[in-house]
Amino acid sequence: MNKQRREKIRQLKTQIDLIKTDLKKVSSELSSILSEEQDTFDNMPEGLQSSYRGMCSEDAIDNMEGANEKLDEVIELLNDIV
Repeated sequence: MNKQRREKIRQLKTQIDLIKTDLKKVSSELSSILSEEQDTFDNMPEGLQSSYRGMCSEDAIDNMEGANEKLDEVIELLNDIV
């Protein structure tokens, strides 16, 4: 491998590290919001949990959990690259 390709690889590693840092921040913020939403849902009366508002909250919780799992997966894949 020549010097030019090694330098390109080094630059890519740096970019990947920055992306991982940003993704970890996003994941942390999303986890915080998810926790708040879950607490709010858990503290709703049962009647409200089964209402339209409760169902929307459950959908949001499910979507945030899925997104957070995907973020963790991407971070792991980026770790494998570096």
